[in-house]
Amino acid sequence: MSRYELFLFLHVIAAAAWFGAALLSMALLELASRAGELSWLVRFGEFDDSLAKVLFIPAALVTLVVGFILVFDGPWSFGDDGWVTGGLILLVAIFALGIGLIVPTGQKLTEAAKSALAPPAELEAPAVDLANKSDLTALIRRLRLLSWIDVSLLAIAIFLMTVKPF
Repeated sequence: MSRYELFLFLHVIAAAAWFGAALLSMALLELASRAGELSWLVRFGEFDDSLAKVLFIPAALVTLVVGFILVFDGPWSFGDDGWVTGGLILLVAIFALGIGLIVPTGQKLTEAAKSALAPPAELEAPAVDLANKSDLTALIRRLRLLSWIDVSLLAIAIFLMTVKPF
């Protein structure tokens, strides 16, 4: 096995872990929202936060770093191979989507569910108005949409990396 093949294997495994974690997160959100119990949404938020630290972030970083190594070690280039540049742009977009929208929305959803579960005396000022839970439903819908976009962008990036269409 060559060094390039080893790095390629690590790149593929990391990308698979990242994609799998994103799918798992979507499945957990769906199960939590269908359960109709606020405690499930709180647990989802806790699981998702834990997954970010032990799976999402490490897998994304390994995918990115090893991808750069593959470009420099292999026959590829950023200027001549459009799929490399396209994949890199997608990965930056996925990072931005995650950090800029998915994480804050997930945190708001978790806090809203916690606020709705807390006894009224313990509430100082709820972050989200849960009069008829419409805000909670809107947060769930938003997080579902953002998650689908995230998984779709990851799938497109994987397609570019494997098929190398341009």
